Amino acid sequence: MDSDSRIEPDKKVLFPKNGTWFYRLMHHTGFDLPRSYKWFKRLNKVFMVPLYRLRVLPLFGVGWMIVMITTVGRKTGKTRRTPLEFHRIEGVIHITAGRGEKTDWVRNIRANPDKVRVQVGFKSFQAKVEFIDDVLEKIQYIEWLVTKLPREAKTGFGWDPKEDTIENSDFTPLAKFLTVIKLHNPKTR
Repeated sequence: MDSDSRIEPDKKVLFPKNGTWFYRLMHHTGFDLPRSYKWFKRLNKVFMVPLYRLRVLPLFGVGWMIVMITTVGRKTGKTRRTPLEFHRIEGVIHITAGRGEKTDWVRNIRANPDKVRVQVGFKSFQAKVEFIDDVLEKIQYIEWLVTKLPREAKTGFGWDPKEDTIENSDFTPLAKFLTVIKLHNPKTR
């Protein structure tokens, strides 16, 4: 039996796969969200934000994968800084909220989209924010991820480049859950 015969021609593989990080986030199965969330917040507050602001982390090459976004708190009005993984597609920065619309920085951006500042490495700019709400456009973004970054896709939602193909995959549940944001630099348009 070859690997292609395991999947029926009309049956698609749903993503995220059971047991993956995104699956646990979506279904809260065996995943201590508050504990993990507190750990990430502490790591960011104590380590990532200060070192990025001091321009130390960009010296070590972190600027090619981590962007620092500065938002204004929707309730407090205070400045909030969040380091996030990003992908640059055709010159536009794409960031993804793994917790979807529940993420604090996403809520802050929705409340104050004109007050988002971005720092990539040593450069910073006032960003023009664009939320990707169309599920088909999110699916295209996920397909770009599995094509360009298969290891990351495997860790996040179970993509297996040896067995899975874009044609036999259904990314709709994942696309409906994710919040994807484009951050445009107005000076490069």
